[in-house]
Amino acid sequence: MAKLNGKRVLITGGASGIGFKMAELFADAGCEVIISDLNQDALDSAVDILQAKGPAYSFLVDVSNREQVQSMAEEVLNNIGKVDILINNAGIPHTGEIVETSIDTWEKLMGVNFWGALYNIYAFLPSMIEAQDGHIVNVSSGQAFFRLPTWGPYATTKLALGGLSELMDVELDKFNIKVTTVYPFMINTGFYDEVEGDTWGSRLSMKLLPYYSMSPEQVAQIIFKAVKKQKSVEMVSLVNNFGTLSRAVSPLSYLISKSSLLFLGKKPEELKDEIDDKNALN
Repeated sequence: MAKLNGKRVLITGGASGIGFKMAELFADAGCEVIISDLNQDALDSAVDILQAKGPAYSFLVDVSNREQVQSMAEEVLNNIGKVDILINNAGIPHTGEIVETSIDTWEKLMGVNFWGALYNIYAFLPSMIEAQDGHIVNVSSGQAFFRLPTWGPYATTKLALGGLSELMDVELDKFNIKVTTVYPFMINTGFYDEVEGDTWGSRLSMKLLPYYSMSPEQVAQIIFKAVKKQKSVEMVSLVNNFGTLSRAVSPLSYLISKSSLLFLGKKPEELKDEIDDKNALN
């Protein structure tokens, strides 16, 4: 799909961050852009900018709501047309050790980070299969390669999405449908605004985020080029390559996890109080 002009692109979480930056790049390349998001004000602002570049549409959608996703898909397919490129970008963060993460939080994380992508895939995949053409991009996370304490629940959802995505690339090849799995490194966007560090280490890591993270413009450019090249996997950062290598050496991976726990984790008595207060395991 080297030629993007005239292609129709749908980006979830497309009203801000790397989602919006990608939308701008595809619009500049002559694509018809559709963005979905949960923030109406951000959607209105984003679509105004995109429509100055070409055809653009916006939908207020909670990706974790299957009915809302299906309703959007029906309107898009019936009134706008087939989606050529689907980019599952929407996601939410979370920090906290597993024992202090409630089932409700797990369900919310899975609902947006995994089920949200799957709902969109199942909504638009039949039309791609019928046309024997299409491209799906799933934005996972470099956290999938690291076993970092306090990021376990979030990383688990992204690891699940990455596994699904890489398998889909193999299975959907028979329908001439390409699937690109993206593993971004830390990105300096509003994505981390909701992350409240409970330990000095986590607070420090968030405070220093601007100094070791990538900009949304950088990541959007990398993903845009990966789509043009139809790459199966885009690692985004060399740090993620190190993460994959560390998984091949069990002692190294374990050492990274243990040392990270000293920096990011809580003391046992703090966790016990947290569990008692929140009743997190019920």
